[in-house]
Amino acid sequence: MDAQRALLDELMGAARNLTDEERKGYKEIKWDDKEVCASYMVRFCPHDLFVNTRSDLGSCPRIHDQKLKESFENSPRHDSYVPRFEAELAQFCEKLVADLDRKVRRGRERLDQEVEPPPPPPISAEKAEQLSVLEDKIKNLLEQVESLGEAGKVDEAEALMRKVEILNVEKTALTQQPLSAATMLTQEKKMALCEICGSFLVANDAVERTQSHITGKQHIGYGMVRDFISEYKV
Repeated sequence: MDAQRALLDELMGAARNLTDEERKGYKEIKWDDKEVCASYMVRFCPHDLFVNTRSDLGSCPRIHDQKLKESFENSPRHDSYVPRFEAELAQFCEKLVADLDRKVRRGRERLDQEVEPPPPPPISAEKAEQLSVLEDKIKNLLEQVESLGEAGKVDEAEALMRKVEILNVEKTALTQQPLSAATMLTQEKKMALCEICGSFLVANDAVERTQSHITGKQHIGYGMVRDFISEYKV
């Protein structure tokens, strides 16, 4: 029945049952008119994918009408028009992806060029003096260890080496600087870039936030666009 109605619409027009009065000022729109969105007819309109997101394309300037879509799907000319409509959609999607990929490249360059946190400030004069004393002690003990080793006094040499190890631990603790809050935040909040939709993300973020991004309108929309292009090029 739908196919028969679609055929009659194409042959006689959808306004065939209107009265003469109703026909006045009436402009019949058919699915193959230039005012109708071919992308919406054949698959999806990219303008519908990103509403209220950062990638919002605004309203489509052409007509979206479910009845016209049904008329197209039931039309005997459907199969002959699909390649033309898909080509138009592919051209639009390829431009979208090209623009997005440029944005992704710029974002990746930004991440690569992020300034590393500044090196820790030099140790204080007091700590420098303590460090010098420790290094002298370690040097003297190592000289004694060498002498004891040459004299075959292995046990005594090992006992002194244990003291050297303890002093080295103290030296390491003295030279280590506590991390500032900004440095810890930088290390903890390293950024990543979504290759699908170009969004900046926090690397190793909580599972809930990662899942929220993946199921978000922008990510799904660009996923649909990329999937369609891959399918179209096969």
